[in-house]
Amino acid sequence: MSGLELFSIGSWSIFDHLLRMQRLPQEGETVPLDMPISEMERLHFGDCSANIAAVAARLGVRTGLGMVVGDDFETSGYAAHLRNLGVDLSGVEIRANEKSGHSFNFFDAENRSFCVSHLGVAAQQDDWRIPEAIIASAKALVVSEMFSVYTLAAIEAAKRAGRLTAINGMVATAGDLASRFLAAADVLILSRGEAADLMTRLSLGSPSKLLDLGPRLVVVTEGSNGSRWYQAQGEIHLPAVKTDHFVDSTGAGDSFAASVMCGLVRGWPVEQIGKFAATVASFVVEAWGCQTNLPDMDQVAERYRNFFKEVLIR
Repeated sequence: MSGLELFSIGSWSIFDHLLRMQRLPQEGETVPLDMPISEMERLHFGDCSANIAAVAARLGVRTGLGMVVGDDFETSGYAAHLRNLGVDLSGVEIRANEKSGHSFNFFDAENRSFCVSHLGVAAQQDDWRIPEAIIASAKALVVSEMFSVYTLAAIEAAKRAGRLTAINGMVATAGDLASRFLAAADVLILSRGEAADLMTRLSLGSPSKLLDLGPRLVVVTEGSNGSRWYQAQGEIHLPAVKTDHFVDSTGAGDSFAASVMCGLVRGWPVEQIGKFAATVASFVVEAWGCQTNLPDMDQVAERYRNFFKEVLIR
Protein backbone atom coordinates (compact mmCIF):
# COMPACT_ATOMS: atom_id res chain seq x y z
CA MET A 1 0.00 0.00 0.00
CA SER A 2 1.37 3.41 -0.94
CA GLY A 3 0.52 6.81 0.40
CA LEU A 4 0.21 5.92 4.06
CA GLU A 5 -1.04 8.72 6.26
CA LEU A 6 0.25 7.14 9.47
CA PHE A 7 2.88 4.54 10.28
CA SER A 8 2.81 3.11 13.81
CA ILE A 9 5.93 1.31 15.02
CA GLY A 10 7.04 -0.38 18.23
CA SER A 11 7.22 -3.87 19.70
CA TRP A 12 6.23 -5.11 23.13
CA SER A 13 3.84 -7.97 23.81
CA ILE A 14 1.02 -8.49 21.31
CA PHE A 15 -1.32 -10.61 23.45
CA ASP A 16 -3.17 -9.36 26.55
CA HIS A 17 -4.60 -11.22 29.54
CA LEU A 18 -6.95 -9.01 31.59
CA LEU A 19 -7.43 -9.60 35.32
CA ARG A 20 -9.81 -7.34 37.26
CA MET A 21 -10.33 -7.39 41.04
CA GLN A 22 -12.10 -5.14 43.53
CA ARG A 23 -8.76 -3.99 44.95
CA LEU A 24 -5.11 -4.75 44.38
CA PRO A 25 -3.66 -7.15 47.00
CA GLN A 26 -1.28 -6.23 49.78
CA GLU A 27 1.98 -8.15 50.06
CA GLY A 28 1.25 -11.84 50.67
CA GLU A 29 -2.52 -11.38 50.29
CA THR A 30 -4.84 -13.38 48.00
CA VAL A 31 -7.83 -11.59 46.47
CA PRO A 32 -10.59 -12.92 44.20
CA LEU A 33 -10.97 -11.82 40.62
CA ASP A 34 -14.03 -9.72 39.84
CA MET A 35 -14.83 -10.72 36.26
CA PRO A 36 -16.57 -13.41 34.22
CA ILE A 37 -14.49 -16.57 33.99
CA SER A 38 -15.00 -16.50 30.23
CA GLU A 39 -13.11 -13.20 30.10
CA MET A 40 -10.36 -14.50 32.35
CA GLU A 41 -9.70 -17.27 29.83
CA ARG A 42 -9.84 -14.98 26.80
CA LEU A 43 -6.76 -13.87 24.88
CA HIS A 44 -7.00 -10.29 23.62
CA PHE A 45 -5.06 -8.68 20.80
CA GLY A 46 -2.88 -5.82 22.06
CA ASP A 47 0.47 -3.96 21.87
CA CYS A 48 0.52 -0.16 21.85
CA SER A 49 1.67 0.23 18.27
CA ALA A 50 -0.82 -2.32 16.95
CA ASN A 51 -3.62 -0.77 19.02
CA ILE A 52 -2.87 2.61 17.47
CA ALA A 53 -2.82 1.13 13.97
CA ALA A 54 -6.14 -0.67 14.53
CA VAL A 55 -7.91 2.43 15.87
CA ALA A 56 -6.54 4.76 13.20
CA ALA A 57 -7.50 2.37 10.40
CA ARG A 58 -11.00 2.00 11.83
CA LEU A 59 -11.25 5.80 11.74
CA GLY A 60 -10.42 5.83 8.04
CA VAL A 61 -6.74 6.75 8.24
CA ARG A 62 -4.47 4.92 5.78
CA THR A 63 -2.29 3.21 8.36
CA GLY A 64 0.71 0.88 8.40
CA LEU A 65 2.28 -1.09 11.22
CA GLY A 66 5.94 -1.83 11.95
CA MET A 67 7.09 -4.52 14.40
CA VAL A 68 8.84 -7.87 14.59
CA VAL A 69 6.70 -10.76 15.80
CA GLY A 70 6.64 -14.52 16.04
CA ASP A 71 4.65 -16.74 13.72
CA ASP A 72 1.81 -16.79 16.26
CA PHE A 73 0.91 -13.37 14.87
CA GLU A 74 -0.53 -15.27 11.90
CA THR A 75 -1.71 -18.48 13.56
CA SER A 76 -3.64 -16.61 16.28
CA GLY A 77 -5.68 -14.70 13.71
CA TYR A 78 -4.17 -11.35 14.73
CA ALA A 79 -2.72 -10.58 11.31
CA ALA A 80 -6.04 -11.35 9.62
CA HIS A 81 -7.86 -9.14 12.15
CA LEU A 82 -5.62 -6.16 11.33
CA ARG A 83 -5.85 -6.75 7.59
CA ASN A 84 -9.64 -6.78 7.87
CA LEU A 85 -9.42 -3.35 9.51
CA GLY A 86 -7.34 -2.13 6.58
CA VAL A 87 -3.93 -1.97 8.29
CA ASP A 88 -0.97 -2.33 5.92
CA LEU A 89 1.29 -5.03 7.37
CA SER A 90 4.17 -4.74 4.91
CA GLY A 91 6.30 -3.25 7.70
CA VAL A 92 5.74 -6.26 9.97
CA GLU A 93 8.46 -8.91 10.04
CA ILE A 94 7.27 -12.38 11.06
CA ARG A 95 9.99 -14.68 12.37
CA ALA A 96 9.38 -18.39 12.01
CA ASN A 97 9.61 -20.57 15.12
CA GLU A 98 9.58 -17.51 17.40
CA LYS A 99 6.90 -16.57 19.92
CA SER A 100 5.38 -13.14 20.47
CA GLY A 101 5.03 -11.67 23.95
CA HIS A 102 2.16 -11.79 26.43
CA SER A 103 1.11 -9.15 28.99
CA PHE A 104 -0.91 -9.79 32.14
CA ASN A 105 -2.80 -6.62 33.08
CA PHE A 106 -4.06 -6.43 36.69
CA PHE A 107 -6.44 -3.62 37.69
CA ASP A 108 -8.99 -2.84 40.38
CA ALA A 109 -12.35 -1.08 40.71
CA GLU A 110 -10.62 2.31 40.98
CA ASN A 111 -8.58 1.55 37.86
CA ARG A 112 -5.28 1.28 39.73
CA SER A 113 -3.20 -1.20 37.83
CA PHE A 114 0.06 -2.90 37.05
CA CYS A 115 1.24 -5.05 34.17
CA VAL A 116 3.59 -8.04 33.97
CA SER A 117 4.99 -8.85 30.52
CA HIS A 118 6.99 -11.55 28.81
CA LEU A 119 8.32 -9.96 25.63
CA GLY A 120 9.08 -13.06 23.60
CA VAL A 121 10.80 -12.14 20.34
CA ALA A 122 10.44 -8.42 21.16
CA ALA A 123 13.25 -8.75 23.71
CA GLN A 124 15.72 -9.01 20.81
CA GLN A 125 15.28 -5.53 19.32
CA ASP A 126 18.93 -4.50 19.15
CA ASP A 127 19.46 -6.43 15.89
CA TRP A 128 16.25 -5.36 14.13
CA ARG A 129 16.13 -3.16 11.03
CA ILE A 130 13.44 -0.58 10.39
CA PRO A 131 11.40 -0.44 7.12
CA GLU A 132 12.96 2.88 6.19
CA ALA A 133 11.36 3.22 2.75
CA ILE A 134 7.87 2.80 4.21
CA ILE A 135 8.62 5.29 6.97
CA ALA A 136 9.90 7.88 4.50
CA SER A 137 6.77 7.58 2.36
CA ALA A 138 4.25 7.98 5.21
CA LYS A 139 2.83 11.36 6.17
CA ALA A 140 3.33 10.80 9.91
CA LEU A 141 4.94 8.32 12.29
CA VAL A 142 4.19 7.44 15.90
CA VAL A 143 6.49 5.28 18.04
CA SER A 144 5.47 3.31 21.13
CA GLU A 145 7.24 0.84 23.41
CA MET A 146 9.78 -0.56 23.42
CA PHE A 147 11.86 2.64 23.31
CA SER A 148 14.93 0.96 21.87
CA VAL A 149 17.48 1.52 19.13
CA TYR A 150 14.87 0.09 16.74
CA THR A 151 12.21 2.71 17.46
CA LEU A 152 14.81 5.46 17.82
CA ALA A 153 16.06 4.68 14.30
CA ALA A 154 12.45 4.89 13.08
CA ILE A 155 11.62 8.29 14.57
CA GLU A 156 14.96 9.79 13.53
CA ALA A 157 14.46 8.49 9.97
CA ALA A 158 10.99 10.05 9.85
CA LYS A 159 12.36 13.33 11.20
CA ARG A 160 15.09 13.40 8.53
CA ALA A 161 12.41 12.82 5.88
CA GLY A 162 10.42 15.81 7.17
CA ARG A 163 7.48 13.75 8.41
CA LEU A 164 5.28 14.52 11.41
CA THR A 165 6.70 12.53 14.32
CA ALA A 166 5.13 11.50 17.62
CA ILE A 167 5.94 9.52 20.75
CA ASN A 168 3.26 7.60 22.62
CA GLY A 169 3.98 6.50 26.18
CA MET A 170 6.83 5.60 28.50
CA VAL A 171 9.75 7.31 26.78
CA ALA A 172 11.43 7.67 30.19
CA THR A 173 12.27 3.96 29.87
CA ALA A 174 14.61 4.86 27.00
CA GLY A 175 17.25 5.83 29.56
CA ASP A 176 20.16 7.63 27.94
CA LEU A 177 18.35 7.57 24.59
CA ALA A 178 15.41 9.61 25.90
CA SER A 179 16.90 12.97 24.89
CA ARG A 180 17.32 11.77 21.28
CA PHE A 181 13.73 10.53 21.17
CA LEU A 182 12.48 13.89 22.42
CA ALA A 183 14.65 15.85 19.99
CA ALA A 184 13.15 13.87 17.10
CA ALA A 185 9.52 14.24 18.21
CA ASP A 186 7.04 16.89 17.10
CA VAL A 187 4.34 15.50 19.40
CA LEU A 188 4.59 13.81 22.80
CA ILE A 189 1.57 11.95 24.23
CA LEU A 190 1.83 10.73 27.83
CA SER A 191 -0.39 9.59 30.65
CA ARG A 192 -0.19 11.54 33.88
CA GLY A 193 2.05 8.85 35.42
CA GLU A 194 4.29 8.68 32.36
CA ALA A 195 4.68 12.45 32.39
CA ALA A 196 5.60 12.42 36.09
CA ASP A 197 8.25 9.74 35.50
CA LEU A 198 9.76 11.65 32.61
CA MET A 199 9.81 14.97 34.46
CA THR A 200 11.47 13.31 37.45
CA ARG A 201 14.14 11.82 35.23
CA LEU A 202 14.78 15.16 33.52
CA SER A 203 14.37 17.30 36.67
CA LEU A 204 11.58 19.36 35.12
CA GLY A 205 8.85 21.11 37.08
CA SER A 206 6.11 21.14 34.45
CA PRO A 207 5.16 19.28 31.25
CA SER A 208 5.43 22.63 29.47
CA LYS A 209 9.20 22.46 29.96
CA LEU A 210 9.28 19.44 27.64
CA LEU A 211 8.60 21.87 24.79
CA ASP A 212 12.19 23.09 25.16
CA LEU A 213 13.52 19.60 24.35
CA GLY A 214 12.03 19.10 20.89
CA PRO A 215 8.25 18.56 20.85
CA ARG A 216 5.99 21.42 19.77
CA LEU A 217 2.93 19.77 21.30
CA VAL A 218 2.81 17.86 24.60
CA VAL A 219 -0.40 16.06 25.57
CA VAL A 220 -0.91 14.64 29.07
CA THR A 221 -3.96 12.44 29.64
CA GLU A 222 -5.54 12.38 33.09
CA GLY A 223 -8.18 9.67 32.85
CA SER A 224 -11.61 10.85 33.93
CA ASN A 225 -10.15 14.34 34.49
CA GLY A 226 -9.57 14.80 30.77
CA SER A 227 -6.36 15.94 29.12
CA ARG A 228 -3.94 18.85 29.14
CA TRP A 229 -2.41 20.23 25.96
CA TYR A 230 0.82 22.24 26.07
CA GLN A 231 2.04 24.40 23.20
CA ALA A 232 4.16 27.51 22.89
CA GLN A 233 0.92 29.52 22.96
CA GLY A 234 0.03 28.12 26.38
CA GLU A 235 -1.93 25.30 28.03
CA ILE A 236 -5.52 24.18 27.55
CA HIS A 237 -7.55 21.60 29.47
CA LEU A 238 -10.14 19.45 27.70
CA PRO A 239 -12.67 17.14 29.37
CA ALA A 240 -13.04 13.38 29.21
CA VAL A 241 -16.17 11.95 27.62
CA LYS A 242 -18.13 10.11 30.29
CA THR A 243 -19.72 6.73 29.65
CA ASP A 244 -22.27 4.87 31.74
CA HIS A 245 -20.90 1.52 30.62
CA PHE A 246 -17.29 1.43 31.84
CA VAL A 247 -15.72 -2.06 31.70
CA ASP A 248 -11.98 -1.91 31.09
CA SER A 249 -9.59 0.98 30.40
CA THR A 250 -6.91 -1.17 28.75
CA GLY A 251 -6.06 0.42 25.41
CA ALA A 252 -7.86 3.70 26.08
CA GLY A 253 -4.59 5.64 26.04
CA ASP A 254 -3.55 4.09 22.75
CA SER A 255 -6.94 4.89 21.19
CA PHE A 256 -6.51 8.47 22.40
CA ALA A 257 -3.05 8.66 20.80
CA ALA A 258 -4.35 7.19 17.53
CA SER A 259 -7.12 9.78 17.49
CA VAL A 260 -4.65 12.61 18.11
CA MET A 261 -2.62 11.46 15.11
CA CYS A 262 -5.80 11.16 13.04
CA GLY A 263 -6.69 14.76 13.80
CA LEU A 264 -3.18 16.05 13.18
CA VAL A 265 -2.79 14.40 9.77
CA ARG A 266 -6.17 15.86 8.81
CA GLY A 267 -5.16 19.34 9.93
CA TRP A 268 -7.81 19.79 12.62
CA PRO A 269 -7.48 22.44 15.36
CA VAL A 270 -6.13 21.23 18.69
CA GLU A 271 -9.35 21.72 20.65
CA GLN A 272 -11.35 19.58 18.23
CA ILE A 273 -8.62 16.92 18.23
CA GLY A 274 -8.74 16.71 22.02
CA LYS A 275 -12.51 16.35 22.09
CA PHE A 276 -12.39 13.81 19.27
CA ALA A 277 -9.73 11.72 21.04
CA ALA A 278 -11.72 11.72 24.26
CA THR A 279 -14.79 10.55 22.37
CA VAL A 280 -12.97 7.67 20.70
CA ALA A 281 -11.48 6.53 24.01
CA SER A 282 -14.96 6.46 25.56
CA PHE A 283 -15.91 3.60 23.23
CA VAL A 284 -12.80 1.54 23.99
CA VAL A 285 -13.47 1.45 27.75
CA GLU A 286 -16.93 -0.02 27.18
CA ALA A 287 -15.66 -3.55 26.42
CA TRP A 288 -12.93 -5.93 27.51
CA GLY A 289 -9.74 -5.53 25.49
CA CYS A 290 -8.01 -2.86 23.47
CA GLN A 291 -9.49 -3.55 20.04
CA THR A 292 -12.88 -5.05 20.86
CA ASN A 293 -15.13 -2.00 20.59
CA LEU A 294 -13.55 0.28 18.00
CA PRO A 295 -15.92 2.95 16.65
CA ASP A 296 -16.09 4.24 13.10
CA MET A 297 -16.24 7.93 12.24
CA ASP A 298 -20.04 8.07 12.11
CA GLN A 299 -20.35 6.61 15.62
CA VAL A 300 -17.73 9.04 16.93
CA ALA A 301 -19.39 12.01 15.27
CA GLU A 302 -22.75 11.15 16.84
CA ARG A 303 -21.38 10.78 20.37
CA TYR A 304 -19.20 13.88 19.91
CA ARG A 305 -22.29 15.90 18.94
CA ASN A 306 -24.35 14.54 21.83
CA PHE A 307 -21.66 15.20 24.45
CA PHE A 308 -20.13 18.49 23.30
CA LYS A 309 -23.29 19.91 21.68
CA GLU A 310 -21.39 20.77 18.53
CA VAL A 311 -20.66 19.20 15.18
CA LEU A 312 -17.39 17.38 14.47
CA ILE A 313 -15.95 19.16 11.42
CA ARG A 314 -14.41 16.48 9.23
